[in-house]
Amino acid sequence: MTAETLPSLIMLTLRSPAEAARALIARNLPMNTRWMALIVAVSLSALMNWVLTRMLAPEVSPEAAAASPMMTLSSQPLLLAAMQFGAVVTTAALMDGVGRVFGGRGNFADALLLVTWIEVMLLVVQILQVVFLMILPPLAALMGLIALVLFVGLTVIFTKTLHGFESTLKVVFGVLMTAIAAVFVLSFIAAAFGVLPGMPNGAMPGAPQP
Repeated sequence: MTAETLPSLIMLTLRSPAEAARALIARNLPMNTRWMALIVAVSLSALMNWVLTRMLAPEVSPEAAAASPMMTLSSQPLLLAAMQFGAVVTTAALMDGVGRVFGGRGNFADALLLVTWIEVMLLVVQILQVVFLMILPPLAALMGLIALVLFVGLTVIFTKTLHGFESTLKVVFGVLMTAIAAVFVLSFIAAAFGVLPGMPNGAMPGAPQP
């Protein structure tokens, strides 16, 4: 993927996400290139999160910043990049695995490429958020909502295109159910290791107390 085609591919994704997904898959990029693209995307995303945190720091009290897991993570870009890397790979594995369970014809390599491209699109939103934060702060807050809509929309359309599904409604339902199951499992794991606020390690409901 060259720098010359990057802007046109971004515009194509906004105009016709399904066509953009097919164009990405048709490139047949080597697997090492896909992994490299993911590393670059999550690294830049973590860096932009750090920049946003620095810009917002004067407006947030130290107590509120300390109580916010996102603010804490954003101040550690390497840790955030590693977590985003894991999240993208997990999302790609779910996009591939769950889709094929329901008769899809996709594969992990293409799922990884598409989810990485979603990360790139969200990075574009982050860059715009930084720009708007400097010149028009109210629009910066709106970019968070736009990022959420973009993520959900692209995930659904890319999953449908990857696996050749016909029904958008069924894909929406599948993505929703997969997300709920993933959140449940991750929440259970986080509780088991004492990551959830207010639930120290070993203090799960029903566990014997010393």
